Amino acid sequence: MNVAIIGSNFALKGYLPAIKKITNFKLKTICSRNIKKIKQNEIENKNITLEKNWKKVFNRNIDLVILAVPPVLQEKILFYNLKYKKKIIFEKPITHNYLKSKKIIELMKSKKIQSSINLTYVNHELFRKIKIIINNKNLGKVTSYKITWNFKSQDFNQRIKTWKTDEKKGGGIKNIFLTHLFSYCEFLFGTNQIINTKVKYQRFKGINYKKFISIKTKNPKNVNGKLLLYNKKKGHQNHNILVQFEKGHIQLFTKSKDWTKDFVLIIRNKNKNKTTKIISSNNFKDGRSKQIYTMLKDFIKIKNYNKIDYCLNAEKLNSKIN
Repeated sequence: MNVAIIGSNFALKGYLPAIKKITNFKLKTICSRNIKKIKQNEIENKNITLEKNWKKVFNRNIDLVILAVPPVLQEKILFYNLKYKKKIIFEKPITHNYLKSKKIIELMKSKKIQSSINLTYVNHELFRKIKIIINNKNLGKVTSYKITWNFKSQDFNQRIKTWKTDEKKGGGIKNIFLTHLFSYCEFLFGTNQIINTKVKYQRFKGINYKKFISIKTKNPKNVNGKLLLYNKKKGHQNHNILVQFEKGHIQLFTKSKDWTKDFVLIIRNKNKNKTTKIISSNNFKDGRSKQIYTMLKDFIKIKNYNKIDYCLNAEKLNSKIN
């Protein structure tokens, strides 16, 4: 499968190491506006074509296009690909607007374009372990869950105005971070409904930046959830998930500079008086590459839209938070 990457920073740090480990993939083209930045990264294969114009990628002998670009540009590329029908992998949010995201996915489905989306935590080994525990009902039914994610936004903390700090361009807490939470909550617990929302703002370079979001949720199985999401200035990422069951509880948490590394899963079965501890493993410099590797391996085997629907539903919930 001949592969092209469109993007520069995350494309090279996150996707490139994962692609190199998959024998089915042959990287043919890297497209970026910043060719000099790409040349500074060590690309072993000299036969890789470097390109500035993303439209030219679609005229080449490419089977799969991988996108790691801002949502506004991603929208243009996804619509452009409706003509070429290339296999395509892309980032969340799908676009900067839910209705546009819904439209593009409907068109992609109608044209049967094979695609996938990078939803990091849905591909994380310990999140998948939680899914198995829930499905097997080893601890009984889920009764409630609470998620606290205290993250660092580098652009916001350094007062750099980019698309990542601008909600209207697909950035901000809602689009970048809350999309992750809503996506893996649906993956783990089923479709959720927002019951209550509290938001705190901070004025940032002419933008009302959402610095804190608290959300109460409920799903058709009467499982109550609480999400706490807020930006911090110093220290590590703090990501903590507590799930209560009829017969015990599980806690998944990390305190790390990397979004996905150093997760610890504690499983407590009160009926058997047993506690199990599992620590995540990782053999990539950037922890996200391992989840990308898992996603790419699934992409080769499975042809469906389930994970994209998680993201689309997350964007729908996001659109209800003013």
